[in-house]
Amino acid sequence: MVVRWPRNDNELRDCQILFIGRSERKHYAKILAVVQGASVLTIGETADFNESGGMVEFVYEHDALLFEVNLSAARDAHLKISSRFLSLARRLVDTSAAAKN
Repeated sequence: MVVRWPRNDNELRDCQILFIGRSERKHYAKILAVVQGASVLTIGETADFNESGGMVEFVYEHDALLFEVNLSAARDAHLKISSRFLSLARRLVDTSAAAKN
């Protein structure tokens, strides 16, 4: 595993896993737009990350670290997430399924 601090948009698209920290909250839209269409797993730690288009959102609940998964964002990035991983998620969000109803 190689951990990098990307310096430009091309380096963002070259990531396989992109953790977007709380300090970048104001830049979610720009960062997620840069990696849109690329097969980059995006992970964040704020309450609105999945609603902003991120894929995996960390959630603290009763001193436990849990996570939620945005299935439509993963699908849009052409990523398949393991059913074993999904079974551990606190919540699964599928905005494309909700839009069809």
